[in-house]
Amino acid sequence: MPDKRGLNSALGTITNAVGGIAFGTHVPANMRRYIYKIKTANQQAGANQLQFGHQTAVPANVILDYIDHAVVHDIWNDPDELKEDALPIYIIPAGSQPWGLGSAAGPIYVYILYEDAE
Repeated sequence: MPDKRGLNSALGTITNAVGGIAFGTHVPANMRRYIYKIKTANQQAGANQLQFGHQTAVPANVILDYIDHAVVHDIWNDPDELKEDALPIYIIPAGSQPWGLGSAAGPIYVYILYEDAE
């Protein structure tokens, strides 16, 4: 159960760059990153799919979710409201960091709320 006041945030600007784009910090050793909220906004003038996941230290990308955006300025917000009894929607292992890859050249802005814990 997260204390909303103690959650950290990370921002990423994701494009279709080869290999994707890692953002935020690496998850510390012996910890996991529990992501409780993700909000994305498409800046591409058209459809753009975000592959969201994590990148390990070996540059191997693990895809956790596909988030579709239909038009420019399309916003995806999960969950709509973060409650005190919320469970994490994604869990990222130690040594990796959040990662994304867009299907189009225009950027997708990504915002996550998370905590690192054992």
